[in-house]
Amino acid sequence: MVYATDISAQRTSNQQLYQTLDSLIANYDQLTAEKEHRVADIKEGVKGINLTPEQQYDLNQRLYDEYVAYKFDSAFFYIDKNVKALSGSKDKDRFASSAVRMAHILAVTGLFDRARRLLDQVNPDSISDQQKIAYYNQQSELNIYRTEMAQFTPYVHDYIQRAQYYRQLVIKIAPEDSYDHIFNQATYTCEEGDIDQAIQMLEGYLPKLQEGTRSYSIVTSTLAFFYQAKQMYEQQERYLLLSAISDERSAIRENNSLRLLAEILMARGDNDNAYRYLYQAISEARFYGSRIRMMQVSHMAPQILQLYDTERAQTQRRTTLLLIVISIISLFLVGIFIYTLILYRKKHAAGLQIIEMNKMLAKHTEEIESVNTQMKEANRIKEEYIGRFLELNSMLLSDTEQRLKQLNRLAREHKLEELYAELKTMEPVNKGIRTFHSHFDTAFLNIYPHFISEVNKLLTDSNQFTIESNATPTKRLTTELRILALIRLDITDNQEIADILRSSITTIYTYRSKLKSKAINKDSFEDDVRRIATY
Repeated sequence: MVYATDISAQRTSNQQLYQTLDSLIANYDQLTAEKEHRVADIKEGVKGINLTPEQQYDLNQRLYDEYVAYKFDSAFFYIDKNVKALSGSKDKDRFASSAVRMAHILAVTGLFDRARRLLDQVNPDSISDQQKIAYYNQQSELNIYRTEMAQFTPYVHDYIQRAQYYRQLVIKIAPEDSYDHIFNQATYTCEEGDIDQAIQMLEGYLPKLQEGTRSYSIVTSTLAFFYQAKQMYEQQERYLLLSAISDERSAIRENNSLRLLAEILMARGDNDNAYRYLYQAISEARFYGSRIRMMQVSHMAPQILQLYDTERAQTQRRTTLLLIVISIISLFLVGIFIYTLILYRKKHAAGLQIIEMNKMLAKHTEEIESVNTQMKEANRIKEEYIGRFLELNSMLLSDTEQRLKQLNRLAREHKLEELYAELKTMEPVNKGIRTFHSHFDTAFLNIYPHFISEVNKLLTDSNQFTIESNATPTKRLTTELRILALIRLDITDNQEIADILRSSITTIYTYRSKLKSKAINKDSFEDDVRRIATY
């Protein structure tokens, strides 16, 4: 018996798995790049080396294994080399290994007859048990793929029975604790009707598999199918999520779990996420080149169209209702307009006064909005500068306290020459000025992060200020930019600017004159600077 608390806990766990899956999908390009890098390393490792036929065979097999669930045409390319090289060869095991791999690729893309003909070239009596297991597995897989394409036809049962036959052959020769034995035993048992036993077998074996491997993805996807057959949909969803996460983590593009998750979400009414997963499934199926997966995705098109038609009908109903409301409001407004026109004719003078008042009100509204904007900006400036300068004052007080302690110590110890040297040096003042400038620059650029680029828009092309080339925002201002920053803060008096920046008034005047000469619009340059927004 499944309790409500168990279902709630499972749903919470599933939501966490959805977050993990969404994160992996968001990093789709990065995971793909990592996969491409791994394959490139393999190819680079043999570049310039003359390989023996055996080494070339092993390299082709390895590249096929990398591409088999990632990109169809590349996997086909490398395994086709081995099949052609070994066709007619006396090395039955190697030919069987290549033929089975080629048959898998052909089956995945829907070329069932070609896959069957290729498997017919393998004589299972002449190959090792290991290759027999692979051969029987592929025969079983081929018939399972055929059942997917023969849904709702009389041939489905025949294909299932053939798959069951080959599963029994694998069970007989595969080691009892091996993946092939347990997986085939579980699928065979499920098809025979004992779903609970099948689930118990796969769930007991799953911890032995590593997430991100093809085997892990297949087992979790199969468990989802088992739980669907038992109508335990929360568990089905959980294992589909685990399978999809494993696929995305290892850049496995030949998968089915995302599409099935999209169907679950669509049935639940979560259309946005359903569309997103379906789009990802389509992208991956197109990237891989799987005809079966593309056809399976296309089967959802009627559901999508039906949902679209439903949403469109709802939108039309809402639009019709909105038009009716707008029409009523329009009639009401027409009545008001006629009534107002009558009043206007009767009291023309009063109407003119109302118009004038409306103009004044609009003007005051604009002024209020402007003041509100200025207040918001002022508040932001206050918050930034109060925090910065409280920290600066605290720092300077601490430095002053330390300096006084040092001077007192020198005086107490009668070290008059060192005391005089300390009193004479300007380094503490210069350090304080540098600290002040640093805090001012940081605080100002936090408030106006795009200040330098906005100032550059006001200057000619040959007089632009330099912006950090590594795309990281600078936290330092030049003297010219500090002057403009103070002007932006509405401090325009040369003497006041000179006092703040600890410069001479002549220097400030010279800098302002030079800046105006560099501007596109010299007359309005400083007014334009004062209009630079905080964001």
